[in-house]
Amino acid sequence: MDITSLVNSERVVTLKADSKENALKALVKVLAKTKQVTNEKELAKAISDRERILSTGIGYGIAIPHAKIPSVSDFIAAIGISKDGIVFESLDGKPVHLIVMIAGPEGQNEDYLRILARFTAVLKSEETRNRIIDARKPEQVIDILQEVR
Repeated sequence: MDITSLVNSERVVTLKADSKENALKALVKVLAKTKQVTNEKELAKAISDRERILSTGIGYGIAIPHAKIPSVSDFIAAIGISKDGIVFESLDGKPVHLIVMIAGPEGQNEDYLRILARFTAVLKSEETRNRIIDARKPEQVIDILQEVR
């Protein structure tokens, strides 16, 4: 699964959010600007509902909020970077520095699981995470993802 096809430099943002909720809202707005997402409110609700079930803060400073809904035509992702970290109710209790938000259409569970697994595999490398957090431009993040894909 080539995750670099899901995200581009316009969807890599520095988060100025001071809370989990504000970070999620910021990334929903990024995805809502794309042609793949036709209903921002539905995406925001789906992401929020998913977080209420269990935090998508998987540990190691990473969160991967995700949703599959009818108003998303194809898989798409956005990456939010917080140098300071955001309290996210992560499984390890540590702040999150990288948030990868993934939205996709309903009914494509295999692709969905492959995308989640690939982002997790790429970001489990501490070196890769640090390089992404330290990147000065969104294009550098995309370059890093292309290197490690």
